[in-house]
Amino acid sequence: MLFMIIAAVALIAFVLSLVYLVEFARVSRYDALFSPADRAAVRRARWVTGMYVRTYAPSAHEPEQRELLHR
Repeated sequence: MLFMIIAAVALIAFVLSLVYLVEFARVSRYDALFSPADRAAVRRARWVTGMYVRTYAPSAHEPEQRELLHR
């Protein structure tokens, strides 16, 4: 009985991860980077791929720093 519960939870997690992967692949393929992200799926795909990364160097003596922009 416990094995069936563990197997069911693992199967549900696997299916949900596949759904997330398919949604991510679809959104990231058709995303136009020059336009603003209008849907949550587009924002999530851009965040996962690192599109919301800002690079800045406060002065010439400090190393380059990277900041993630969570929107």
